[in-house]
Amino acid sequence: MQSIRSLFNNRAATWDQLHTHDPVKISLMLALSDLSPGMDFLDVGCGTGVLEPYLLGYQPRRVVAVDFAEKMIGIAREKLRDPRVEFLCADIFTLQGELCDCCFLYNAFPHFRDPHLLLEHLATLIRPGGRLTISHTRGKAADAFLGQVLYGHPVYPNQGLVNLMRPYFHVDATVDNSALFLISGIRRP
Repeated sequence: MQSIRSLFNNRAATWDQLHTHDPVKISLMLALSDLSPGMDFLDVGCGTGVLEPYLLGYQPRRVVAVDFAEKMIGIAREKLRDPRVEFLCADIFTLQGELCDCCFLYNAFPHFRDPHLLLEHLATLIRPGGRLTISHTRGKAADAFLGQVLYGHPVYPNQGLVNLMRPYFHVDATVDNSALFLISGIRRP
């Protein structure tokens, strides 16, 4: 994990210049997540805080944005100062308790080595009836490249990820094309 943290810390200063984010795709991702005002959001692997301005548009009660790369979190804190947003430099596995109504892994899922363990833990952070949305706005090919080539672990095909989520979430939205990869589901009681 330290090497992945170092990779992101080393790239933090130029991250926003090198990685663009399509507002239309982000808006579609959020629309498919069935958000409403007053919710608590959790953004796992938030990086430099790309998603937070979009989430604030839904009038949340609170946004907890977590990343384990301290330089990424530092940039996120500088970019956005809003009392509803808390940027945490932490390993997601250290967080405990039901923190949110909706959890996002935006462009972050392939960076986790054990998807089953991650989904099991995220289910403990999401309130029953809450939602998990996993997405990548460069499509499934980007996830496959990151998972297989950079980290040496497979990225599950759409149905494989649905099957991994099934014990914890009822999947009710999927998109799997060259422009957007998204799987979203409701946490089971």
